[in-house]
Amino acid sequence: MANEKPQIISKHLIKPSSPTPKRLKTYNLSVLDQLSPRIYFPIVLFYPALDSKISCNIKDISSRLKKSLSETLTHYYPFAGQISSKDFIDCNDEGVDFYEALINCELIDILKKPDSETMDLFSPPGILFNESFTGSPVIIQVTYFKCGGIALSVCMSHKVNDAGALYGFINDWTAVTRGEKVSPIFLTQKIISSLNNGQKTIPEIKHEKDNVVTRRFSFDPSKLADLKAIIARDDSGTLEINPSRVEVVTTLLYMCAMAASKAKTGMSRPSMLIQVVNLRPRVVPPLPENSVGNFCWSFSIITNDENDNTMKSIVASLKKAATGFYEKIGNGMTAEKYYSLIGENLEEVRKVTRENKTSEIESYRCSSWCRYPFSEMNFGWGQPIWVGTFNGKKKNTFTLMDSVKQGGINALVTLEFDKMAIFEKDEELLRFAIMSPNAIGD
Repeated sequence: MANEKPQIISKHLIKPSSPTPKRLKTYNLSVLDQLSPRIYFPIVLFYPALDSKISCNIKDISSRLKKSLSETLTHYYPFAGQISSKDFIDCNDEGVDFYEALINCELIDILKKPDSETMDLFSPPGILFNESFTGSPVIIQVTYFKCGGIALSVCMSHKVNDAGALYGFINDWTAVTRGEKVSPIFLTQKIISSLNNGQKTIPEIKHEKDNVVTRRFSFDPSKLADLKAIIARDDSGTLEINPSRVEVVTTLLYMCAMAASKAKTGMSRPSMLIQVVNLRPRVVPPLPENSVGNFCWSFSIITNDENDNTMKSIVASLKKAATGFYEKIGNGMTAEKYYSLIGENLEEVRKVTRENKTSEIESYRCSSWCRYPFSEMNFGWGQPIWVGTFNGKKKNTFTLMDSVKQGGINALVTLEFDKMAIFEKDEELLRFAIMSPNAIGD
């Protein structure tokens, strides 16, 4: 990791280019927004030094980003307000926190080892995964390298958006920068409203920090093809199932994490794998990428004994659980139906944990950011050379992202220190993945 730390050189509040109409001054948070923790999760886009043909310096970049952000916030007006309670945002046009920083190192120094501590440098101190932070719903930091490279960090409050909506916001921001028009859809207005069944509040999901470490593993497309072939066919070579790359990576990480837990404790425990899914493309008609708000939920599988611990059986369980979950969603989603689905799902999880003794079951959670093309975000000076994020301080979490190589996956894995020491040496894992501190060419 580079020894240098960015030096903040300016902080501005970027307000919408046009004032928010009075009729839009209160933005009600959806059921899922209210359930979500008030943490900031980041995406960091790394851009190489500008091509000599592009006449653009730091002053020009700063001016372009601020101007286009201000114009974008006119359409995303809740982001320039303040989260006043668990129920709504006060759309007061106070503005988005916009930091600029200088770092006295080369971009390549960061990409040689983009671990969690290094990635943390590119967001303002004390913000990430801090539930008590009271800044704007979106926080931006632009960091300039001495080589001419740029790191653009966008930190989003989980109260207002999920990963899919974060992608939609940045994509619209780049579109505005290029002079294009945007029209985001607000889920609370189109599909989901706050609870209206007499329940005034709902319990927020807390983000408890653990004593953990995060490692990044890179899966080459050719290795993923090998892994899929192994899982897809039976002993005679007949095609049985057709797993996706996300399913096979999730399954392998889950198996190896369970093995590390068993090696550490000396016993096999019931385990739960929770898979988070973006529902935008699943409803009828599908929702666009720039649908503002949280619109993800999850399904889960339980692994009870050794017979469940084959890759084939776990992938089959994931597929079965996903099919059942999507069938429940059905057509014509409404606020009441969707909240009913959430309630049913939560009750299923409670039932399973009760039956398996909550103190004994070990839960793992996987979120896939694959197919969100963050690597295509072009503000006018080209596409990012690399894109990163990190898991925070919650144990037993996997975050998957597309790698630079088309069809490849980068996996961020967060486990307790002692279990990670076993996990990162797992021979089955290392058959298909490499622990890759170097982001160049992964």
